[in-house]
Amino acid sequence: MAFHIFRRQAVYYWRRRTPRALAIRYGRPHVSMSLRTMSRAVARRLANQLNLTLDDVAMLADGPDPHLTRSQIETMLHAVVDGHLAKLDRVAFAAKSSPGFDLGQAKADDWRAYWAYALLDAQGVNAVVREEDRGRMTADGLSEADIEAVQDHLAMLRVNDLVPTKHYILRGMIEGVAATPTAMNLAVAQGTYLRGMKLALAQSDRRYGGVRIEDDGLVDRMMLAKSDPPKPPPSMVNRPVDRPTDPPEVDAPTIPRFIPMADFAQLADRVAQQNRADEHWDDKTQRQAKSIANLFVKFMVQDQRILDLSLLRQEQSASSSISSASTSTSTTANRRVTSN
Repeated sequence: MAFHIFRRQAVYYWRRRTPRALAIRYGRPHVSMSLRTMSRAVARRLANQLNLTLDDVAMLADGPDPHLTRSQIETMLHAVVDGHLAKLDRVAFAAKSSPGFDLGQAKADDWRAYWAYALLDAQGVNAVVREEDRGRMTADGLSEADIEAVQDHLAMLRVNDLVPTKHYILRGMIEGVAATPTAMNLAVAQGTYLRGMKLALAQSDRRYGGVRIEDDGLVDRMMLAKSDPPKPPPSMVNRPVDRPTDPPEVDAPTIPRFIPMADFAQLADRVAQQNRADEHWDDKTQRQAKSIANLFVKFMVQDQRILDLSLLRQEQSASSSISSASTSTSTTANRRVTSN
């Protein structure tokens, strides 16, 4: 049956083949246990939880530390804040274009939503408005009606299944930084998502007050760019003249001025495939090498804002925290290459 369950005398049992790393250690080809229920729906739910737990234990026993690093968490946070800032800006632009737009009401709704996610960030997905929270919100200028609206907002998020955050969103965040979606990493991603939402909603003055830090000096930079001296046309003096007796000129190879970071990822993928084809690497080492390359590209693009590979300098790569995220994995890969 599905979910690795079967029924014996009306009671459901769960049975799975033991992952290799655990089977070698414990000497048992299978693991099984009674779910102590006669309901198929309950048995499937319990089996799902057991499957996830067994997979996490197998990952811990079979490879390097799968936990998210500080750099990976920061990268996820930046992606959440950036994505929701853009979304909230679009909503604000649309609202301000409507004929019945009320600036005061829009700012009040924005701040209520911020407080809802501030409570979720502080307390987790089961957040409630406590007495100390009422005091903090009152000090921030919220009325009793505003506080009730914050409670209603929390209830609305749960009714619409927005809290907890959907599993595929959290999984996408983790896989986006080349990490393993273990139960612990999913919990970290959930907290990071709520924190990012709070930070994006806190920028109410940006949406409804016109306070944008990137606007400072924008006109000056534009004017300076326009006032740059034009490039002189190519001179006609001393221009070489082709003669039939002259040897044919060979163009020197040109060095591209812009090398996209995506080219590095493609190169790393081809190297991994070639090493796999030459039987220098196994499947696991190939996946680890690809993950390291993808994480390096994401870190340079999202954290360092480097889109051109030719701009990368030695001091940047040395100080990059990407090294700490891939040390254990790259060491394993290098050992296997050396041994082969």
